[in-house]
Amino acid sequence: MMDNIPLITLLGGKRMKAKANRHHTQWAGQFGVAHELVRRGYLVAFTLGNAPGTDLLCQSPEEKSFSLEVKTLSSRTYYLCQDHLQEPNESRHFVFVFLPSSTEKRPEYYVFNNQQFLEVVEEQKELTKASEAKRGKPYADFSFGIAYKTIAKREFRDAWKRNLPK
Repeated sequence: MMDNIPLITLLGGKRMKAKANRHHTQWAGQFGVAHELVRRGYLVAFTLGNAPGTDLLCQSPEEKSFSLEVKTLSSRTYYLCQDHLQEPNESRHFVFVFLPSSTEKRPEYYVFNNQQFLEVVEEQKELTKASEAKRGKPYADFSFGIAYKTIAKREFRDAWKRNLPK
């Protein structure tokens, strides 16, 4: 019966549409990344928010340990990037996830080692600076964001083997 009711929750006998929120999006991204890693032979542990800048602790098939930061979007806007993530850390890797609203489409995964991530940060900073100069004023004061289109490059899409420890 309930199979035919998408995104509906029964509460107190009333039907209410369930709201997707940023926590649902972030958890879906983290579980999706963990799934992709486990099927490739990695060991994965969730930090459950207890380690800032680290969403997953991982061990490669060749037993190399590393941390992974997962950033997830449900629309093609900006991934927020806190300042502490922009510090060099060779053992930290990144996966940016785009979750399409349609369940018929598969998620997109963009995989970066730390050096690649820092290069993308610099690229985005230059793009933002040029855009602000053209606009004549800076954007609102908020955490630095990396545009989906800056992240979504073929060289990083599903680059699990190339950009993560073996």
